[in-house]
Amino acid sequence: VEFPAVLLNTSTGEIESEFHTYVQPQEHPILSEFCTELTGITQNQVDEGVPLNICLSQFLKWIQKIQKEKKIIFSSDIPSHSTSEARPCTFVTWTDWDLGVCLQYECKRKQLRKPDILNSWIDLKATYRAFYNRKPKGLNGALQDLGMAFAGREHSGLDDSRNTARLAWRLICDGCVLKVTKSLDK
Repeated sequence: VEFPAVLLNTSTGEIESEFHTYVQPQEHPILSEFCTELTGITQNQVDEGVPLNICLSQFLKWIQKIQKEKKIIFSSDIPSHSTSEARPCTFVTWTDWDLGVCLQYECKRKQLRKPDILNSWIDLKATYRAFYNRKPKGLNGALQDLGMAFAGREHSGLDDSRNTARLAWRLICDGCVLKVTKSLDK
C-alpha cells in the first residue's frame, strides 16, 4: 500500500532525493484495522493512491531523472552505459522481503513487469549481522544497538526508508563495505 525510496549519497551521508506514493489496493481495497494501526496509513491515502503498475511507472521516471541529474548507474546498466564519471548505485533494503518476496509475487500475480534494476539489492539486516556480529531485533533494534534513535514512525514506509539509509551510512562510517547480497535470476 506504500512505495517509498530514498537516494543516499554514500560519500556525504545525505539523502539527496526521495520517492513516495501510496498504492491503491485492487483486490482488497479496504485496509484492515491492523494495517492502519501498524503503518499509520489511512483509507483515504490509499483511495487517493495509484495502482501498482502506475506506481512502478512513476518510480522508473524518478529513477531515470536522478540517473541523468546525478550520473548514477545500476549494476544492470554497467555494460551499456559505463562512463568514467558514472556513480554506481544499488538498492538497500532491511531484509529480502520487500523486493524478493512482496514485490516479486505481486508483480507476478498481476502480470506486471518488475523493473530489472529491482532484481538485486543489499540486505542491510544480513550485512549488519555479519559486520557487527550481532543479531538485531528489527530495524529499530539495530539503530538502538548503535546508540541511534529511530526517527519518525516505525512501519511508515518513508520513515523506514530514511532510517535504513541512516543505518547504511553508519555502517559505511564504521568501515563496512556494502555489497549486493541478493540477485534474482532474470
